This record gives sequence, structure tokens and C-alpha cells, in this order.
Amino acid sequence: MKILKYTVLFLLAIIVIGLLYVTMQPSNYDVSRSKVINQPISKVFSTVNDLKTWEQWGPWHDQDSTIVVTYGETTVGVGASDSWTSKDGPGAMKTIAVEENKSIQQEMTFGDNEPSEIIWDFEEVTDGTKVTWTMKDDKAPFIFKFFAALSGGWDAMLGPMEEQGLDNLSEVVNNIPDKFRLSEVVVVDTEEKPFIGFPHKMKINHEAMQKAFMESLPKAGMYAVKSGLVLGDYIPAAVFHKWDEKTGETEFHIGLLLNKDIDPAEGMDKMNIAGGKHAKISKYGNYGEGDYEAHTALAKYLEANKIKSKFPIYELYVNDPANVKEIDIQTDIFYPVE
Repeated sequence: MKILKYTVLFLLAIIVIGLLYVTMQPSNYDVSRSKVINQPISKVFSTVNDLKTWEQWGPWHDQDSTIVVTYGETTVGVGASDSWTSKDGPGAMKTIAVEENKSIQQEMTFGDNEPSEIIWDFEEVTDGTKVTWTMKDDKAPFIFKFFAALSGGWDAMLGPMEEQGLDNLSEVVNNIPDKFRLSEVVVVDTEEKPFIGFPHKMKINHEAMQKAFMESLPKAGMYAVKSGLVLGDYIPAAVFHKWDEKTGETEFHIGLLLNKDIDPAEGMDKMNIAGGKHAKISKYGNYGEGDYEAHTALAKYLEANKIKSKFPIYELYVNDPANVKEIDIQTDIFYPVE
């Protein structure tokens, strides 16, 4: 009986020591891993930004086949959400902030615990895109501290999972077909042309700008037809007078570059687009795909050749998307240079 008594006391002592050890573990963690993926930044960013892709590369799906995911009304951008059930209990995730092609902030919740932070950072580098996945919490629950203690610490528990996820992400992104292609940047001489368009002033926001284009371009096109113009007499275009990353503000017109002069419709402004030397790049692909890379390529060319640019910059939407393949939709971008 004494042996049994001492054995029980010994086991109790081990449990108490173990609980004390877990209690003494830090409740906060900040664990990050990075990987360079040899793909354009918009391609990597848009994959992570869409929660429906996570089942393809999320490392926990490799480890737990019982996970069943339910998606919220929105799965891309701010407000995107999903939830899941598994043998280890329920969880949920929500995207709370997005800076396009730069960062994504999310909250992840397990059971009834307080949410932890997930932060993604994207950086364009020589070999493609450096993506950094960070997991943070200031008051992790006791059960998580227990598993972290068994694993040898927070970094030892979460780091390998992030590494596996980034490896999976790289494989997934590398297998996604390219959605755009870019021409070389060239400097061209242009002629002065009249332009009519609807003015817009707003915060730099992809969704809001997309809505403005979807409203204004068809209106401009219908006005051209009513005025007796045919394609060739005009080219759908946008003229940007301001793009301020610091303040997050932009000002632009959406309308028509004219080869045959007409008066503007009500609500339109008329101006002349100055001729002269412009740095030009052609982007092929659906609207919104590859825009960041095209403007980045122009900026790099100007910097490498020590050329200064100025506003307004403008875009020409050269062909009709209804008549060409998506990968052949052409956008010509012009930066006036000094």
C-alpha cells in the first residue's frame, strides 16, 4: 500500500509541477515565417485574400481530415469570413483590414476563446514576392499554453505550421495560370488629343473605383454612339490627375479620348491631353489584373533611366472585351515624362 501511496503522490507532484510549468509559460506570442514565391505580387495577394483558397494550402487541412468549412456571405477582402468544425472543436476567421498587394489583417477564434491576430505582409522582391505570415496573441488560453509547452514553446509549435502553409501556398500559386502579361516599357511621342469624361474624387479603394468605372464607361460609350461616333473615332480612357499613397486620395476622369471632336455630355468635363514624350506599357488581361505590376514596371523603368514623370497619367482601353479572349484585353498606360 505504501508503494501505491508514494506512486500516487509522485504522479500528483508531477501533475502539479507540470501545471505550474504551463502556468509560467508566456501568454503572449508573435511568431512569423517568410517565403519568397516566384510569382507576381497580385497573384500571391489575391490567393491569400480569398478565403476559399485556404482549403487548398492551409496546413491544418493536411493534418485533420475532419475539418468542415462553412463560408460567410463574403469570402474576399474586408468582411470575408468562414467558420469550421472539426474533431478539435469549432473555429472562425474574419478579415478585418486589407491594403491591396501590401497587407491583410485577420482575426481567428477557436471555440469561445478571445480572437488571435493573423497578419500577412507582401513585398515585391527581385525573385517574385516575399510573403510573411504572422500569428499573434496577448492572452492565449491555458490549453494553448499547454500544447505550446509540450511542443517546446510558441515558435516551435506555430513556426513549422506556418512554414508548411507557405510551402503549400507557393505550390498552389505556381499552378495558377497567368492572368495577364506585360509589354516592355518604351518612350513614345504622342499627339495632343481632346478628352471628355466624368470626374471622380475619392479614397483609393479598389471596390469603389471599380464601381465608378462600371458606371461611367458605359455612359460615355452610349453618349459616343448617340453622337454618331464609331469605335476609332474615340477610345475609352481614364485620366488620373492625382494618386497620393500617403493620403490615400485619388482624382480622375473616366471617359473618351477623341479622334473626332464632340462636345461633352451633361456632367462631363472636356480637356486636352497634352502630346509629347510618354513612357508607355501595354498590359494584356482582364481589367484589374496586373495593374499593380504594370505601374510598378513603369516606375522601375523611370527610376533606372533617371527619368521624371508628371501628371496627368492616362490609360486607354484599346479593344472591346466582348470581341477578344480575356488574356488579350489590352490596356495601354502612359506616363508623361520630362
